[in-house]
Amino acid sequence: MKITIVGAGGSVGSATAFYLATEKLADELVLIDYKENLAQQHAMDMGTAVSTLGVKIRAGNYEDVAGSDIVIDAAGAPQGVIKDRMEMLPANIVIIKGIAENIKKYAPNAVIITATNPADPMNYATYLAGGFDRRQVMGYTINDTFRYRQFLAEAFNAKVSEVDGLVIGEHGSTQVLLFSTVKIACKPVEVSEDVQKNIYSEIPLILKRFEELKAGRTAGWTCAIGMATYVRAIIGDKKQLLPCSVILNGEYGLNKISMSVPAVIGRSGIEEVKELELSDDEQNRLKNSIDTMTPAMRKVEELLASLKNQ
Repeated sequence: MKITIVGAGGSVGSATAFYLATEKLADELVLIDYKENLAQQHAMDMGTAVSTLGVKIRAGNYEDVAGSDIVIDAAGAPQGVIKDRMEMLPANIVIIKGIAENIKKYAPNAVIITATNPADPMNYATYLAGGFDRRQVMGYTINDTFRYRQFLAEAFNAKVSEVDGLVIGEHGSTQVLLFSTVKIACKPVEVSEDVQKNIYSEIPLILKRFEELKAGRTAGWTCAIGMATYVRAIIGDKKQLLPCSVILNGEYGLNKISMSVPAVIGRSGIEEVKELELSDDEQNRLKNSIDTMTPAMRKVEELLASLKNQ
């Protein structure tokens, strides 16, 4: 199993690389970063750290993507302090375009996980720029579900490991918390309106708290765990139901948009999209999320067209 990580020098890419290596989820890891010396240093250091595990780690360039089973794109422009992930779209789309074209050239059949923010439009941009099959491209959004389950566990004084519940829609402020999917210890649980309101009030504070610290990094450790969850499902052909951003083709009545939905993940990537029955409130919130994301998808199309004409 060969996995390439683009943007391997950043907090998401480097944490993911190290965790995949220590979990022996790849035989070979290729680290690519625009800071070549940083990728080389990470490869040297990690290579020593996992030298007894039989995992080969090396820095490389796009030609080294060839033969990759999975490509994780965690590259992005330096962002500074932001209020919303959508602010990163114009700068990152240029980067995404180049990466997608190189993946298509050197590893056209790889499963691609887009971790660059804003994840939904960037996943759509990867799909368009590379001309991939929609099922081999998925956007990284599972952190929303991880955090949701944390909030639920706190509200019900339960262990996070016992809590189930999904998040769909935008990987951002209009994400939709599916209270209708909540289970604790495998038993469905009714979530009161007060608890729902309290949890929803936490959503806009997540990014705000990270950004206020001005630490110059993002949720790399969380992403490493989530990325490994996707990778295990792919390499093990697990047919596992996981939330991720998917290019929709009629599901949920939508086209030409990428958004987070529950999807069955296996060796070929997205094997099936699960269309859930939503409550009235969930449907209304999803409509709001779609209305927020749709202009971003059209912006992606516009920017890619302008870059093509340059």
